[in-house]
Parts: sequence; structure tokens; C-alpha cells
Amino acid sequence: MRRLGKSMKVNAFVAMAGLMLQAPAAHARLLDSFVVMAPEGAEARAVVDDATCPALTLDGAQVPMSARAAPATLPARASDSGSAASHPSAFPHLLCSAHLPRSAHTASLAGQALPLAPAVVRRIVVVGDTGCRLKAGKIGKDGTRSEDAWQDCNRASAWPFAQVARSAAALHPDLVLHVGDYLYRESACPAHGADCADTPWGYGEDAWRADFLTPARTLLAAAPWVLVRGNHEDCMRAGQGWWRLLDPHALVPGTDCVREAEDFAGNHADPYAVELGDGARIIVADFAAIGEKHLQGPELLRYRTDALAIAGLAKPGDVNFVTSHYPFSAVTISGKKGLKIGYPSVDDAFGGQHPPALPHVTAMIAGHVHLLQVVQPRNAPFQLVNGFSGTQEQEPKAPLNLADLEALAAGEQAGIAMTDIATRFGQFGFSTLDRQADGSWLLIARDVNGKKLLRRIIQPRP
Repeated sequence: MRRLGKSMKVNAFVAMAGLMLQAPAAHARLLDSFVVMAPEGAEARAVVDDATCPALTLDGAQVPMSARAAPATLPARASDSGSAASHPSAFPHLLCSAHLPRSAHTASLAGQALPLAPAVVRRIVVVGDTGCRLKAGKIGKDGTRSEDAWQDCNRASAWPFAQVARSAAALHPDLVLHVGDYLYRESACPAHGADCADTPWGYGEDAWRADFLTPARTLLAAAPWVLVRGNHEDCMRAGQGWWRLLDPHALVPGTDCVREAEDFAGNHADPYAVELGDGARIIVADFAAIGEKHLQGPELLRYRTDALAIAGLAKPGDVNFVTSHYPFSAVTISGKKGLKIGYPSVDDAFGGQHPPALPHVTAMIAGHVHLLQVVQPRNAPFQLVNGFSGTQEQEPKAPLNLADLEALAAGEQAGIAMTDIATRFGQFGFSTLDRQADGSWLLIARDVNGKKLLRRIIQPRP
């Protein structure tokens, strides 16, 4: 055998060392991958079972990914159920990210293609309130417990989010909009009475995978996502996982829901716009912690500042969709109080307007209420409530109809009138928004298999 000279040995060692350094990234086991639409543009995310991030293949070239969050077990946050605190949240895998330039034509990770949005988005899928509800009833001050909520997570007919995702992916969307509330498995499955045996619960990575990452896989592979934060992702609940996995902003210590003392900062991000091309955009507002009651103090200042920012992002003459988890004009039933429109907190944010007029805004898209509803107030944007994509539904005690709303507007809420309202209960599904040649958008609400439930044309507003 011929011996290597000294210089050849050094060169061989350097080459081998380079291969050894690259090998972990090249062979990282990819658990999850998806694309998030961030304020600065699209961003690839990857959860990997390795100590190093994989390389992203971008138009044939290898681009390194950066570590967004290292494996960690984060402290338990007190559950809002009023009972014992949730267990600590374990995130055992590395989360990686990389910016995707708008000029990119192809992107892949470990041989799996990543979806890229076209220059002009023509079809949007809307889902919301998708997780499987497992929650022990809240314990009141008098010691009594409210009704438990145990959804049958192991039965597709009872929790059909995976089928919703498959049906939506089959329609080949350019973009997916999730209007919030991803994780509902907050309490352990009871020993009897619900088909949810062996499901993970709490706010760690295992619950996030069971409630969102795994059932959404086909739709995550189909298109980039615009991700809205819901109240289930505030800091007292699943906020830690939200910031690590899904939030489109940088992960910054002090705003990541790890420490309770920093929750005010962790419960908010500034509004931003996702451009859809050809004079259209989605304006995303983080109203996850706004609640349903009147605002005061720092919260009032925060959300009034957001309202001004939303107005500044809505360009006259364009199609401007605004999305937040809390709807602005949803019509619901509130116990003995009867019908109500919207929430005092949202009205306060927009200077007491009820519902907010929002000049130049074409439509408001939200969730939170677990049903399908379209509402057209006079002198306010069209409202889509898309909270029916998997979570146990909230059926009101009486039907909602236009006559009741007109009576409400003429009486208790002077100046409010509805020209259109339609509400659907007892069905799960999703919606599609398709750009039309005349500048309008066609809304079709669909059931779990994609069958049409209702249809509306959304016209731009001046």
C-alpha cells in the first residue's frame, strides 16, 4: 500500500473533517417542515431529530438553516381551568428556520419539496379552531366545576381536522390562512366517557404534533401558511409552543412566554401585511389576548395602537383583508342577554365604533366562535367567521336570522344594520377565497369533504 506524504495527509484530514462537519446537517432526520409567511417574507421551518440544522436546497444550491430554538423543557404555566397547573412543556427537538427569497423558484428539505407562494395569489384556503378539545371544567370561586369538554379525538367523525386538511389540499391553494386556536388538548383524557385514550395533553411538542402538525401535514405541504394567533396560544396556555413553532416573528427571550412576569410582552406582536400581489394583501393582527370585555390601561393603549397600524396598512383602492382571531362583527348568543354583535374589547380598540367601520378594508376574517358565519353589516366590512374546522362546535340555543338582527339594530344598538347574515351549525369544514377577474373574491364555505355549504361574492370597498 502506498503511503501518503505529509501534505497529502493534512489535505485528506481537512477534507474528512469538512465532510464530518457537514454530515449531521445532511442526514438530519426531518420530523416536520412547513412554510410560514412572515413580515419579511416567506420562511421555511423544520423540526429535526438532530443536533444540527439541515441544509435547505434553494434553486439547486445548498443554503444553511439557522437554529430558531434549541431543545428545552419549559416551566409549566397555570392552566386557566382553575385546577392544577399543566405539566412542564417538553420540546425535545431542534427547530430550524431559513428565509425564502421571493425570487426563489424551488425549495426542498431532505428531498421533500417546500411550497412557495406565486407572485399573485389566486386561491386561499381558510381554516380555524382546529384542535381537539380536552378540558376539565373550570372551578369557580364557590368550588363548583363547570361542564367538562371531552371531544373524541380518536374518532375522525368527531374530530375531522385531518380530513379537512386533506380536502383543502386537494383544491391546490396558493396560500392557507389559519385564524387561530391550534391546541386544545389541555387536560388529560378521562379514564371513561371519551374516545381519546393515549393522547398527549398539555402544551408541549407532543400535544402540538397530535393536535396540529400531524393532522395538518398534507395541507402544510400544499401551500405556505399565514398563521394567526388565537386565545388558546396566549402565554397562560400554549404560548410557549406558539412562539417556538409558528409565530412568524423572531424568537426573542423575554417575549416567548417562558416567564410569567413577561407575559404582557409575550402576548402581542405588531400588525403586519402579507402581500398577495396585484393590489391585494392580508393584514394580520395579534388580538389573541384582547379578550371579550372592555379594555383599560396598557391594554387599551396597545390595541388602539394596533387599530391605527391596521388602518395604515390598508391601502385605498386595493383589496385589503384583515384577519385576527377575534371577529369584529360576529353575531352570537350570550346567555340571558340574547343576541350580541362583536365584543366590547374590539370596539374599544377602534375608538368605540360598533362594529368598526375600517375604511378601505374589503373583509374581516376570523374564528373564535366555533361555527361558520358570514355577516355583512351596513357601512362596515364583510365578516367571515371560520371557526368550524375541527374543534367541538358551540351551537347557540336559538337560530339567528336577519329579522332578529334588524330588530336589535333598531333598538339596543342604534345605527347597526345587517344586509346579509348566514350561520351554519353542526358541520365541520373550511372556506376558500378565489380571486375573480373583476377584482372581487368568491367565498365558498365547504364541508369536510369539500362540498359547498354557502357562496358569497366579496366586493372591494372604497
